[in-house]
Amino acid sequence: MNAEPPSQYLVDELNQQARAMYCDRSHAARVLAEQACSMAVSIDYHFGYVEGLLNQARAQILQGAYAEAIALMRHSMFLGEEYGYKIHVAECLQEIARAHYVLAEYDTALEYWASCLSASLDAEAHEAYVRAQIGMGQIYFAHDDFQSAYEHHLKAEEGLTALDNDNLKVAVLINLGVDLHRLDRCDEALQPLQQALRMVEQRMHREYEADTYSGIGHIYLTQGRLDDAEQCLLHAWEVNRDHGHLWGEAFNQLLLGKLARARGNEIRALELLLKAQQQAEAIAAAHLQFQIDEQLSYIYEALGQPHEALAAYRAYHRGYLAILRQSSPQKLRMLQMQLEMEKARLENALLRQQRASQHKELKRVEKMACQDALTGVLNRRGIDMQGNQLFMRARDEVKPLVVLMIDIDHFKRVNDQYGHALGDKVLRQVAALIKSGCRQDDLVARYGGEEFLVMLPGRRCADAFDVAERLRGLIGGWSWTRIHPDLTLTISVGIAECGLESTLAPLLDRADRQLYRAKAAGRNRVVMEPELDAAQP
Repeated sequence: MNAEPPSQYLVDELNQQARAMYCDRSHAARVLAEQACSMAVSIDYHFGYVEGLLNQARAQILQGAYAEAIALMRHSMFLGEEYGYKIHVAECLQEIARAHYVLAEYDTALEYWASCLSASLDAEAHEAYVRAQIGMGQIYFAHDDFQSAYEHHLKAEEGLTALDNDNLKVAVLINLGVDLHRLDRCDEALQPLQQALRMVEQRMHREYEADTYSGIGHIYLTQGRLDDAEQCLLHAWEVNRDHGHLWGEAFNQLLLGKLARARGNEIRALELLLKAQQQAEAIAAAHLQFQIDEQLSYIYEALGQPHEALAAYRAYHRGYLAILRQSSPQKLRMLQMQLEMEKARLENALLRQQRASQHKELKRVEKMACQDALTGVLNRRGIDMQGNQLFMRARDEVKPLVVLMIDIDHFKRVNDQYGHALGDKVLRQVAALIKSGCRQDDLVARYGGEEFLVMLPGRRCADAFDVAERLRGLIGGWSWTRIHPDLTLTISVGIAECGLESTLAPLLDRADRQLYRAKAAGRNRVVMEPELDAAQP
């Protein structure tokens, strides 16, 4: 039996050490990887050389040397293809995609991740497959399509079944938590993040320690738990700083700047954001740069510096548009319009030299105009504006449209028995569950009191019935004991499909009549036209 030369074992050992430590000690890892490459060349050990190149690049990414790292990884990938190292090629594709993602070059990143998925399936490289699913979800996340991001990260979670890799499981849990946070499902978002934190603390998965604390701290910041948020974000910042992870350090400074702003400490916020801006520019992190510029515009506004506020907003505007140009034309047009409206409003505020007070007032008026203050979904005025637009488009283009009218069963008992404050919590949670069970293009609104409206473009009654049943299951199956130990909840749903109506109002009336039939039949069921189709509880 021929044993491999001892020097090959040494090359492999150096590469293993470099890969294990690159997150904690990137500079030392880079030195080890360079030694592995040099030794591999001297003994003509091809696999050791390509692995050493990839490990060097991994360390360089954390140090912000993206161009050099990408060049090394491409060279490593081409050699891997030549030598037939399929799993190595898949790993290179994944790492190259990740580097382009950090640079906000999303179209390029998406191409590499798509190639990685194909290569990983061919080579049965399960880890690369999971990482590619994570990455594709992150691209959707960067374009604010949080539901699609969540769906990709669920696919990544499914891919973990073929692996025994707790470190990668932590990465998936973090991404699921961040997605749920942006889907306004904060309570649910904390669960995967706290699970990730337990794994980090028990098994010391240092690669994702900072990301875990950042995710939890961001949720606490959203919830107004500022002291808890600060503790988590400062810990994440220290970890990233100790590891030399420049992107993570800049991101933590951005969040800490938001926290300082939430506390009314604009001077401290400005200091943190300027440091974050300097680091983001140094590593060409475009996606971070425009987020920092947006926060700076708010800070300068609060400090009474309208010229600086407008300059920062213009930089944010340019950066955001550069990102949007990589998304679908329809979404691009919509978001460009929103940005142009905001830009015009800022310029008008500058002329009046009263940018701060006007910004707050306009935001308040916009929110009051179309959004229900309690639940965050559309209100009746929002239905009048957006609902009518949706109806007219379906009618003019002769496309199907279905309306769901939803009522919380016996909601008056909830208010009477537990009080209106608890009733408000119930309404907020019902709205969140309805939104989570609908598509991005569906319209969700609070019709009044405990009634909600959902408009489903492109659906027929049969499909809408499935949607309604899913919503009924979501709400009936949610753990209402989180709000009160004795609380249970169900809904009734009426369905009507757009026919010959010339306006939206008659269609809503028809759906309301079906809702009445559902309630009369015993509640906790779905009824649709033209015949009774009740789902028994």
